[in-house]
Amino acid sequence: MCKLNLEEILLDNISSNKKILENTFPKNIGKDYMEKLHIQEGLLLLKTHFEFLKPTKIKTNQNEKKFVITFGLKGYSNYKSSGKKEIIEFKEGFTTISLFDGSQGIREFTSKKVEQIRLIVNEDFLQKNFENTILNKYGNHKKLNLIDFSPTSVKSERILNEIYAHSNNSEINKLFLQSKILELLYLEINKISAIKNTIKLNTYDKQQILKAKEILLQDLQNPPSIVELAKIVCINEFKLKKGFKQVYKQSPYQFLTKYKLTKAKYLLEEGEYNVNEVAHLMGYKYSNNFSNAFFKEFKINPKECIKNIKYYS
Repeated sequence: MCKLNLEEILLDNISSNKKILENTFPKNIGKDYMEKLHIQEGLLLLKTHFEFLKPTKIKTNQNEKKFVITFGLKGYSNYKSSGKKEIIEFKEGFTTISLFDGSQGIREFTSKKVEQIRLIVNEDFLQKNFENTILNKYGNHKKLNLIDFSPTSVKSERILNEIYAHSNNSEINKLFLQSKILELLYLEINKISAIKNTIKLNTYDKQQILKAKEILLQDLQNPPSIVELAKIVCINEFKLKKGFKQVYKQSPYQFLTKYKLTKAKYLLEEGEYNVNEVAHLMGYKYSNNFSNAFFKEFKINPKECIKNIKYYS
């Protein structure tokens, strides 16, 4: 396994005035790309894309207190603090929230391609905005504190997609990106602040809940019941329902309904299907039930989507 000194490469990249850095790794290690966006004083967004030729370990030395939210977009990596057994994971489809304070350790990359978006918040920003929420609650003099590791929420996924779709090459785009990044920060801070009425979910539970979401969306016409879904993913029904709502802020049924209606709206706007056909594709036995649900969600009748397409075409 290859070893790199992060202090000599990645930390230099982070402190650089350049907004985009690429191909700073030695050629025998692989390729790297880093894009930086300073949102406010003390708040930095990093887009990173690494391509390794083989599994790689990178030394780290974190001297400042920083709150880090990492969104795993592709691949897997982890962080092991020196002298401790605790491992912080960064995984595709998951969000990792951690607080670092003078921590030293090793980042291990086992996937060939690793893509992440990271929000890095320094201590001054935390003290001004989130002292009671984060510092007083989690800053308990540990060098490393894993606050949360859970599947990325649907809302955060949507914002991440919007961030990726916009460049920052104009003042308007920069303003848009700043608003979206602050919204993303709000969502994640709010998530860890809402500790009431929650159940403890270990890594296995969260992985199975993510699997349950994927299974729900595989067959929209004949989705499994909650009882069937719990059996498939091998967790009890209570934990599935409670944990699903805890992770995705909706019950499995609400999540599935929202997804089906959103997809139905897209299909209608494409103009290739009529209302009855879309209702059937989304698993509705009666088109009236579909129309009622559609109106409740979007406050328009499904036929209006088709009319609008015809009008503008």
